[in-house]
Amino acid sequence: MKPVIILPTLNERENLPVLVKQIKELHPEAHIIIVDDDSADGTGKIADRLARRYEGIHVIHRKERRGIGAAIVDGFRLALEKNYDPIITMDADLSHDPIYLQKFLKCSRRYDLVIGSRYISGVRVDGWRFRKLLISKLANMFVSYVMVKPIWDFTSGFRAYSADFLRQVDLNKIPPQGYLFQIHMVHLAYSLRRRVKEIPILYKDTEYGTSKISPADRRITFFKVFNYRAPLLEILRHLTYLGKDYHRFVDEYDELLNPPPLKNKGKFRIPEKFSISVGVMAYNEEKNIAKCLQALENQKVQSGEIEQIIVVSSGSTDRTNEIVREFEKRNPRIKLIVQKMREGKASAINVFLKHARGDICVIESADTVTEPDTIENLIRPFKNPRIGMTGAHPIPTNSTKGFIGFCVHKLWRLHHLMALDHPKCGEMVAFRNIFTRIPSYTAVDEAAIEAMVREVGLELAYCPDAIVHNKGPENIRDFLKQRIRIETGHRHLMSTKGYQVATLRSLSILKYVFRDMRWTPREIIFMIGLMGLEAFARCVGTLNFYLRDKNPYVWDIAKTTKVVEVQEV
Repeated sequence: MKPVIILPTLNERENLPVLVKQIKELHPEAHIIIVDDDSADGTGKIADRLARRYEGIHVIHRKERRGIGAAIVDGFRLALEKNYDPIITMDADLSHDPIYLQKFLKCSRRYDLVIGSRYISGVRVDGWRFRKLLISKLANMFVSYVMVKPIWDFTSGFRAYSADFLRQVDLNKIPPQGYLFQIHMVHLAYSLRRRVKEIPILYKDTEYGTSKISPADRRITFFKVFNYRAPLLEILRHLTYLGKDYHRFVDEYDELLNPPPLKNKGKFRIPEKFSISVGVMAYNEEKNIAKCLQALENQKVQSGEIEQIIVVSSGSTDRTNEIVREFEKRNPRIKLIVQKMREGKASAINVFLKHARGDICVIESADTVTEPDTIENLIRPFKNPRIGMTGAHPIPTNSTKGFIGFCVHKLWRLHHLMALDHPKCGEMVAFRNIFTRIPSYTAVDEAAIEAMVREVGLELAYCPDAIVHNKGPENIRDFLKQRIRIETGHRHLMSTKGYQVATLRSLSILKYVFRDMRWTPREIIFMIGLMGLEAFARCVGTLNFYLRDKNPYVWDIAKTTKVVEVQEV
């Protein structure tokens, strides 16, 4: 690391020498760029004197006052020219304590934008009158609800930027106004999918410091912040958090927009035979878990070897754990991990990923049953280094006689036809073991993994011969519950990751509906009914996500899906 600290100054003759001395005492090796905005009190001359006294100090003298944002941009240009990284900005009026620099440097190893926040851990401001504090807090809340970003303090000037992030930015288009500059940089960071982190700081008002932000700049910021506004539905969703758990909103957005580091920096090998780790996610699966594990024990894999079968039992209160322990005793590959509380399937997957050692991870729910060659067919495409994830072909065990049986089979049939043209992974998936975790707040874990795979530049493959048997709902109530949950999860993923699964494209689905249609009176009536149920589920799922704050990452179980009976041929 070759860090530098940018200090924009305007009439700071009293404070600048004190701040530079503090920085040099704490970090003697620190380089500093002082950008003086044509101060009338001789700050520029003091900056030159400090540059002669200390090593590593550069001074930029600006002839016109064009705003603190423009001053920092000039500092950015010099910092990038001299290959500094990270690039820290702080106020020169002693309101930002250099004691936090070490924390900024530490976080900068993992994040592209680190913000010193006055509000992330309560209110951490010393010396402000209540009116000033209230206006600042309300202003940041206003920006938060317009932009819908998981940030508590948009206007803090104590920050650290990665050089890589700044090189992606058009510095000529950054607004010069102070508050708008800070807000703009947050907007750019998220737009460019950079990693953002807030850390708590104590902001100290000072005896000599005066605000460098004019009333005109504040008015400009108020109106121009709407240039960064989120879509209306996103803003409405954000408003639902006012009386609810705002911390969860911040956590889930941070998790989805700041992906964790990849294992081995995303590098992987293509061995002659893959080692395979299978994760089975279970919650009260005493009726199915034995069949699921027996099918996994009977897998015939030529392209690799199943090294681990890890069952993550998430808050199970039935005999699931007891049954798995019996398998564990006689098969050293099988391991039971118990989560005391049910925290959702994604949380269980993350527990599995911590223990997975194989080249390839396979994820299966405990209420599914595989064929003997399912995993072989899932694994074979990974010989192609472009493939990052594969999906199995789910076939429901429901009867086809009734209306709901028709709906279940028709949906999976359409899923199959679409996946042949546009790979979509669901129910049972395999992926390269390069991810340390997936988003914990997602209700559509396979789709979330799809998004992560595509983000790292890898492709999906659908494996129609990798058969996995599942059980669909048997009544309208459970069918709608499942479809609403999936729709809500897809809305959440599309909103936060910008990833849309193929099945959300309604017009595309109609093409496959007509292709697969048998024009009998029964099929026409049932198909109209299915389309009505699906439309209703999508409307309710959309309302749940945007207006009711319902992200069902821990969902109610559809009880009629819980007994899988596979017909032996």
